[in-house]
Amino acid sequence: MNRVSKTMTAAAIALAAVAGGHRLLSSSGSDPKTLVGRVWVERIPKDDTDQVDLVALLADEPIGIFRRASQYEGSFALFRYELRGNDKVQLLFPQDRSRHEVAFDARPCDVKGFDYCLDLSGAPRGAARYYSRKEWEIEGSDRLELESAMRELGEELLASPPAP
Repeated sequence: MNRVSKTMTAAAIALAAVAGGHRLLSSSGSDPKTLVGRVWVERIPKDDTDQVDLVALLADEPIGIFRRASQYEGSFALFRYELRGNDKVQLLFPQDRSRHEVAFDARPCDVKGFDYCLDLSGAPRGAARYYSRKEWEIEGSDRLELESAMRELGEELLASPPAP
């Protein structure tokens, strides 16, 4: 076999291995499609002054937000993101130009009335565990849609009874 054929064969084997590994990782739980395009909440607030952490990443535009807020007061940080495989995301915060490699595990679950669970490791803000519901998807791909989704979620959480 000549050198070009050997290189092509090695490349084909490597691609097959990567594809097989990708299928194994995909079936093991975490999925970037579950992570993006939805609002995640740390927990249901106890009342309208209870501050909770939220996070959301837009699906079509690599923008996200960490927010800690009650109905009356809060803080937020916008960031840009880049997915790195099925279990990592790099966050860039334009305000201070910091970068953070964050491990995530986003998966379907049935916990405390939620449909999805998210674990974050290495994030500079927010909680380590978040939850989401099927109806908490963000349809649009811009900051206005993100703000609208956050407002709607705040209203829904305020109307929800506290978790036991």
